[in-house]
Amino acid sequence: MALGTPGGNDQSYMTHHPQPVAYPVSIARHLVLFTTNYPFTYTGGETMFVHPEMPHLAETFAQEGVTVVPLHATGSQLPLPPSVLVDHSLATNWQHRKLWHYLHAVSWPGFFPELRRGWRQGGWGGAARVWRWTAIARCSWHWLRVFTARNGQPLLLYTYWRGGQTLAAVRHIAEHADNAVVSRVHRYELYDDAFARPFQPWTKMYQQLRRVIPIAQHGMDYLRQQGIPKERLYLSRLGVIGQSVRTYASSDGVLRLVSCSSISHVKRLPFTAHVIQAFAMDCPDLCIRWTHFGDGPERPLLEAELRKAPANLQVDLRGQVNNEEVIRHYATHPVDLFILFSSSEGLPVSIQEALSMGIPVLATDVGGVSEAIASSGDNGALIASTDSAELAAHRIRALLVDTPESQRNQRREASFNCWAERFNATKNHRTLAHALRHELD
Repeated sequence: MALGTPGGNDQSYMTHHPQPVAYPVSIARHLVLFTTNYPFTYTGGETMFVHPEMPHLAETFAQEGVTVVPLHATGSQLPLPPSVLVDHSLATNWQHRKLWHYLHAVSWPGFFPELRRGWRQGGWGGAARVWRWTAIARCSWHWLRVFTARNGQPLLLYTYWRGGQTLAAVRHIAEHADNAVVSRVHRYELYDDAFARPFQPWTKMYQQLRRVIPIAQHGMDYLRQQGIPKERLYLSRLGVIGQSVRTYASSDGVLRLVSCSSISHVKRLPFTAHVIQAFAMDCPDLCIRWTHFGDGPERPLLEAELRKAPANLQVDLRGQVNNEEVIRHYATHPVDLFILFSSSEGLPVSIQEALSMGIPVLATDVGGVSEAIASSGDNGALIASTDSAELAAHRIRALLVDTPESQRNQRREASFNCWAERFNATKNHRTLAHALRHELD
């Protein structure tokens, strides 16, 4: 079933209900992928998400072509398939004329009503997000006008995050009915409560997107509750690439825990330290080693908490490392449990990586995390975000100490099987690329 695109002129593209448009049975659309920084490496998190998907997009859209359009072009550039082009002109314009676009954001259709909504619901932070999204939208919309005139063929605009580039694409398709827009949504640009004062800008744009692509069933359900019809939704989990080896369990009497995240407020690393210390004190005869990959603004708080560590706990804070180093650690060192106690999540790739290596997981039941950890506890366990450190410590003990080795081995097998079924990046990305190329027509 073909979905509608908005009708009307520049001033009404977000204020009236979109009128359905009869699309041809098949339109060969050039794929334009909007990113924050990819294929440049300064923001490593996005690279980890997008890079495994790119070969499948390039292969599927080999005839129509693919252009990647980053908002920033900072850092070294990753190698891309020969058929994929990178357009730097949006990043250049944003870098040199950012202030200009901020000043003229007020001319964007619907800006002031959305700014008032942002202020009422989100305070200064909400208003600032509206202004930033709109400034980026203005810059991106002007880029689209030039690119469309030069390219001369219908476009499929794919924004990897819902943001200002998506807002520009929505305005663009109001003027070009043979184009279409799809957008992935993750966490911070999806859930209202991703911010202290719950608010998401420009939510009306959902009605103009050809497809919204959540990365978790939890996101699908959230959007359905927001009134987005299921025909506009397409679930596509990210996944990770499978490895030729799996992580092995400790066999020397040491219990090894691993975590991987930024050291930020939402990831709750000081709380994690409190939990692991409580577990160590509850099992004074065990030698426990905790390795954490990642860095961030709350590192001083984490280090202060670790000053209370008991003698049987050793901690290794690795700091910011590239993804390859994390995988190398899993491949060459024993790991008994992966831990993530965030207060908010989408569906963490760090958990998917652990599962792909056969590592059981203990995590908070937030966002789509429960889609990675079986309710039966076959491959780990969930705790509530409100649970105490002592309760979480008891869960670690139950997983690693109070169950026989055979059951622990079964959890490792169940972790790998969960990855193979739900989070195999090759399968997931190929399926999405095929859907973008064929199903959406």
